Amino acid sequence: MTDRSHLHGIALACAAGFFWGSMGVAAQYLLQRASFEVLDLVSIRLLGAGGLLLFYEAFAARRLRPALIFEKRNALDIFIYGLGLLASQITFFLSIEKANAATASLMVTTVPLFVTGWTAWSERRAIAKREWLSIAMAAAGVACIVTKGRLDAVDFSAAGVFWGIVSAGFVAFGTIQPKRVLTKIPVGVVVGSGMLSGGLVLFIISPPDLAAMHWTVFTAAVYFYIAAFGTVAAFCCYLRSLAFIPAPVASLLACIEPLSAVILGVVLMGLTLNAVEIVGIVIIFTMAVMLARAPKAQRPAKRTD
Repeated sequence: MTDRSHLHGIALACAAGFFWGSMGVAAQYLLQRASFEVLDLVSIRLLGAGGLLLFYEAFAARRLRPALIFEKRNALDIFIYGLGLLASQITFFLSIEKANAATASLMVTTVPLFVTGWTAWSERRAIAKREWLSIAMAAAGVACIVTKGRLDAVDFSAAGVFWGIVSAGFVAFGTIQPKRVLTKIPVGVVVGSGMLSGGLVLFIISPPDLAAMHWTVFTAAVYFYIAAFGTVAAFCCYLRSLAFIPAPVASLLACIEPLSAVILGVVLMGLTLNAVEIVGIVIIFTMAVMLARAPKAQRPAKRTD
């Protein structure tokens, strides 16, 4: 694998983190200001994003092959991925609802611990010092950005913390589980099919009450952003990055997620950064540079679709 391919994977994982972070802020707005319920938002988000992505794969990219999707093993893998995706979304939004987006983002920093631990166990090896250091740096950097040096900036409600950690576990599952099917089917088709299957399961169990939601041009635009960028673009970037970098590295780089909220706040709303937030940003970027300079022996072989 070339250094350029490795850096391409780094950029994709960072982009995924950026989209996820901005999505969390948008979701908090819909939950708190537009009368959206958690299950309803998850349902229409997955259905909208999955449908949009499969439409693109079928008519623009022309990579949709129904026969491959409905092959028994592939269909089972995609359905299980969709259930894991559904569970991660419900628990993430529950964390936001019970606490706030900051708490949910902070709890998601435990994802690399789950992924790294599972990868080390499956490879029958100890967790490397570089991996421990990267996990610690990711957690420290995100904590600085989210708390701004003040613990009262985060609502550590027991329910919010619990659902955030559970969501992190399901996100880690979604990082590892679809590896086999991704060697058979393009990433966009896997993600779109998984989203659609997860959304349909929730739609059947708990049909969304669209009439109760406060729809305006602005809230519709926020929903579109959540579906198109915070969901489709984020998951495609993240899973595509796994073709170039190891899963533990991708999950660590996705911890750049809270930076998106900070950057958007500075650029669009004129917010200022305090010293603690700047330290957090420096720590996360240092971690990203350190991972980008990882030994070539730790990099995966390039996969072709």
